[in-house]
Amino acid sequence: ELAERVEFVRETFRQPALVEDFIDGREFHVTVWGNGTVRMLPPVEMDFSRFADVHDRLCTYDSKFTPGSRHYDGIQARVPAPLSDEESARLEDTVVRAYHALGCRDYARLDIRLRDGLFYVLDVNPNPDVSPDASVACAAEAAGYSYGALVSELVHLAAHRHPVFGAGWH
Repeated sequence: ELAERVEFVRETFRQPALVEDFIDGREFHVTVWGNGTVRMLPPVEMDFSRFADVHDRLCTYDSKFTPGSRHYDGIQARVPAPLSDEESARLEDTVVRAYHALGCRDYARLDIRLRDGLFYVLDVNPNPDVSPDASVACAAEAAGYSYGALVSELVHLAAHRHPVFGAGWH
């Protein structure tokens, strides 16, 4: 089946096919912010426990933006994610290293899976949704920031590195 799909992609799109291992396991949306010194906000776990089928254990468009859909209603966000101190420290190390390695600035959201004790970076989004019900805002709220304080912090981070405002901007 895989060989057939790869051939379909190559023939249809006239380009190589990218094949990735599906990493089943716990999924976390992790907000990181800062320039230089970087801080991880409380991780948000996407709880897929209501879905037995592995194909349902994904954050899709419907799960994020279609109220009333079975994925929107079935995936529960757990904030802060229940992690041991050791897991939290390893997760923070993973996301901060990925943030720096990719040259992120100001803030980003990383999608992470935990399988067999290892954290895997699925996606780094350097411009994630910051609407009031998005995981970035949920993480900020869990860290004690109101929505207004979250937006203010994001503006401050960007302005602080801007040549017009510079380090003196408050």
